[in-house]
Amino acid sequence: MVRPGDIRDEGDSGVTVLTRYIVFAILRSVGVVLTVLVSVTSLFQFVSQLDDIGVANFGFGQAVLYVLLSMPRSIFQSLPAATLLGALLALGNLATLSELVAMRSSGVSKIQLLVAVGTAGALLAGVMALLGESFAPSLGAYAREMRSEALLDEAELADGQSSWLRDDNVIVNVRRGLGEFESTSGVYLFELNDQRGLESVAHADTATIDTESNWSLSGYAETRFARDRLEVSRTAKSVQQYGFNTELLGLSIVREDMLDTPGLQRYIAYLRANNLDARRYLIAYWGRWADMLSVPFMALLALPFVFGSLRSAGSGARLVVGLCIGLGFYVADEVLTNSGAVFDFDPLIVAWGPTFALVVVTLIALWRAR
Repeated sequence: MVRPGDIRDEGDSGVTVLTRYIVFAILRSVGVVLTVLVSVTSLFQFVSQLDDIGVANFGFGQAVLYVLLSMPRSIFQSLPAATLLGALLALGNLATLSELVAMRSSGVSKIQLLVAVGTAGALLAGVMALLGESFAPSLGAYAREMRSEALLDEAELADGQSSWLRDDNVIVNVRRGLGEFESTSGVYLFELNDQRGLESVAHADTATIDTESNWSLSGYAETRFARDRLEVSRTAKSVQQYGFNTELLGLSIVREDMLDTPGLQRYIAYLRANNLDARRYLIAYWGRWADMLSVPFMALLALPFVFGSLRSAGSGARLVVGLCIGLGFYVADEVLTNSGAVFDFDPLIVAWGPTFALVVVTLIALWRAR
């Protein structure tokens, strides 16, 4: 328990004991909440895999590995709600034990409390940024690929292994096997003229792509549409060069939530350069930044409640309030995202709308808190 005489520490960089005390209390509580949420999510995810155990090469070990590899993504998705719940519980416990009253009586201002809670939120946002930039998307994509290969699930592979790409006047449809993209199968190439009319259609049985984006097409057959006739040619091997490479093909088969931020930026740049629809990826890109910004404000939103009607309430009441707010934020985010895809809303509005509303509500609640 914090004593009035321990409010400040004259140690390094003048950091207050109070700030560290509140930060550690919130982080500890968020860690507990996050563990519970991710455990429940992982349990349901594992149960959903039980029916597939024994199919092809998918066994118990693969099911456990799939769930473990999906955990960073579950943490990334659960962190905003866990931050609100954890902050409500931590600050609520401090209020119940009269520690917040002691802090205020010792001359601690609201600004100092805001700084302490905001510091905890910023640290959690940093954790979320680290997960979103590296572990969560890459491990999630690997888990999905590993499961598909083990199951030999044709329905799922059909969604991920047929890719449409465009490079200026050339449209390519690629279907690959279970290996890497350096070796593909079932390649169709559609070439357009300057008036966007179809100039030729080609098919290759397999394709190998080198580091310089040269495509070696085997079993190559081409039909070219001349003014008054069709010109058909066949060759055992043809070498073509296009602007996309194996890395871009790899990006094209992964859902937007399975791409890290640099991967999203590269793919958005490619789509824009070829006048293709990048709205879905722009929503995912800006939504990732918006979700990270929402974490500190989720933590700050807990302060008005512990100063107000929930100051003497039990943990159950705080959990209900936190769940309602977190669920409302999630539903608003999903509804706006799906509506944006249907009604062609601006990606910035779709991505930042719920977070902007959260920021406004938090600021108003803090201003009105006594």
